[in-house]
Amino acid sequence: MNEVLPLLPEAASDGAYKFEMLFWYVTGVTGGVGLLVYLCLLYFCIRYRRGATTGSTPRILGSHRLELAWTITPLFVFLTFFGWGAVVYDHFVHPPADAMEIFVVGKQWMWKVQYPTGQRVILGRATQTMTEEERRDVGKMLLPAGRAVKLTLISEDVIHDFGVPAFRNKIDVLPGRYVSTWYLPTKTGEYHVFCDQYCGAWHSNMVGKIQVVRPEEFDDWLRGRSALPGVRNQVDGSLAWAGRELFLKLQCVTCHVANANAGANAHPKAPTLEGLFGTTVPLRGGGTVVADEAYIAESILRPRAKVVEGWEPIMPHYTGQVSEEDLAKLVAYIRSLKPGDTPTRNEHFPAPIGAPTQPSESSGGKP
Repeated sequence: MNEVLPLLPEAASDGAYKFEMLFWYVTGVTGGVGLLVYLCLLYFCIRYRRGATTGSTPRILGSHRLELAWTITPLFVFLTFFGWGAVVYDHFVHPPADAMEIFVVGKQWMWKVQYPTGQRVILGRATQTMTEEERRDVGKMLLPAGRAVKLTLISEDVIHDFGVPAFRNKIDVLPGRYVSTWYLPTKTGEYHVFCDQYCGAWHSNMVGKIQVVRPEEFDDWLRGRSALPGVRNQVDGSLAWAGRELFLKLQCVTCHVANANAGANAHPKAPTLEGLFGTTVPLRGGGTVVADEAYIAESILRPRAKVVEGWEPIMPHYTGQVSEEDLAKLVAYIRSLKPGDTPTRNEHFPAPIGAPTQPSESSGGKP
């Protein structure tokens, strides 16, 4: 059944109301001034038409007062646009500290949504360009009403744009760079998601829906206690948990050991990552950098771009070896590391199929 396209999308977030007030203010001022100009133009065309006046008009050499008036008055009007716009922009780029973070990866031609508790959702039309697993995960993105939610986004290939008309919010999603935005939904219901940047032949398939539900429904869904129509609830561990598995699989723990500066690790190869996120890191050759998501991701893909003071640039790069989804998992795990959380170096994956798991008699009891 075809949907009716409204003249104005429904406003369904706190940010939407702030945007709309500014939008209608700018529209009203510019529209009013434009209408006044055209009315004056119409009046002058009639009042001073040829034959309606006698004699010639006087020569006007200039008026400083008039020139100052039509220069300074619009300046103050435009400054109100700028000031109000700066306040609205500040609102959109600074999420509350308690906002739940959701990772979104843009890919031709779908959005991969990953919740911190492990749920995965694909936004997009199920087509042959998707894998079987991706088609199985196609559904709706679930958000709670009345709670702030932060989205951290990145692209796997080209520039995309995550746009939600009902939230009056859109943001360019770039390859190789984390960007973020946030929402505070105010109404329950379903709202469209579009890619607002042309990204290839099947750009029109990169659409989906956000379903805003009551907070208690959202909590039950996160805990796996309930299922909602059109919303998948497949939980296989949090994003940080999946990152820990990758951390071990990629042998990161070989160098990034626990207590790297303690005596138990007399010759560490790399600094410990416990408590790293959010701190200021001194760099080799001078300067510092804040250990945020972008720095951690860059250090995984291009570890020699910013080498930590006191350590050698020996870490291999992982560009092309770690997907954006896996990168988000590793970043989430490193963010979660607290003192004492780093696995010990003797922790390993299960033995390969067919490998002996018990000591043999011929080995004298040694494995």
